[in-house]
Amino acid sequence: MFCVLNLVYDEVHRLHSDPSGRHPEHPRRVDDAFNVLKASEAWSGIRVHGTFEGEFEKLKLIHSKHYISLIEEECGRGFHYIDSDTYVTGKTFQVASRFISTSYYASIKSLESGEPWLIMPRPPGHHAGRDGWAMGAPTLGFCIFNNSAAAAQAMLDSGLRVFILDFDAHHGNGTQDIFWREPKVLHVDLHQEGIYPGTGSVWDVGGIGAEGSKINIPLPAFTGDPEYLWLLDNVVKPLIEVFKPEGVVVSAGFDSHAGDPLTMLEATEVTYSTIASMIMGLMHSGMVKSFVTVLEGGYGEGLNMGLKAYVESIVGIKVLKPEVNLKPPRGRVVEDLNRVLRDYWGLSIL
Repeated sequence: MFCVLNLVYDEVHRLHSDPSGRHPEHPRRVDDAFNVLKASEAWSGIRVHGTFEGEFEKLKLIHSKHYISLIEEECGRGFHYIDSDTYVTGKTFQVASRFISTSYYASIKSLESGEPWLIMPRPPGHHAGRDGWAMGAPTLGFCIFNNSAAAAQAMLDSGLRVFILDFDAHHGNGTQDIFWREPKVLHVDLHQEGIYPGTGSVWDVGGIGAEGSKINIPLPAFTGDPEYLWLLDNVVKPLIEVFKPEGVVVSAGFDSHAGDPLTMLEATEVTYSTIASMIMGLMHSGMVKSFVTVLEGGYGEGLNMGLKAYVESIVGIKVLKPEVNLKPPRGRVVEDLNRVLRDYWGLSIL
């Protein structure tokens, strides 16, 4: 089924840049990915938008006043690193504020129109928690303000139950921190175990009153399509059937793609296409009324190939068919995950 995708791309993102050009989170990432989409078959189904003005009130919905003021002050000093991973420029506050407000309004516009939205922000956001550095992480991991959280908050403010799926190779600790005690946000996070930010244990299930609403799936290195697709069928889809989300936010990190220079996972375009098709099916069925995708990581060619496959699946141009035998991930993750799903959701995957 053909569908229009509303895509937010704004050249203002280039104002957030390390002048040396050596940082892996650089403007070319988004510019190259955008150009790949322009050259793809999906382009006829894409409607491009710029960003909205940044609104301080939207920032305060997501981050503490102290953290907001800190970032504003740091940006006032011009380009420098605020931790060993993360830099700001004199324009970063302005740029990041525009994208967080746009992410919020994208959820509302998706709800109003019934069309999906995709935000291509820089800097990215899913490691930024309520007070910035989240859940004991040593750095902000390239992130400043949490765009995915803003999209989810807008859905909550509209009275929706929200499902967040984060398939970035790095755990979305900031998003999880922000919604730790919110039972109306079911956050499923698939990430590589043992790498930055060092969070995302299977046993991290949510705070008081929201236990079981945070499902972490740490994956061993070299996990690929067979395991990802097995988890979609055996974990993600059953959770959706029970939770019945009305809004979906995807933190789309394509550093889980095979060959990404910063990680050791082996997902391919098939996984991303299947995820997009699954969520569009929920939207076409009427269960999901608002769907926003927020671009996170991806530092190699996998960003271009993965995003293209994901978008082609959303607009209905091409859905890639798996040609692999599905299998559960290696190690203890399935056994431990089974206990969490059984205790909090009455589900069994063994």
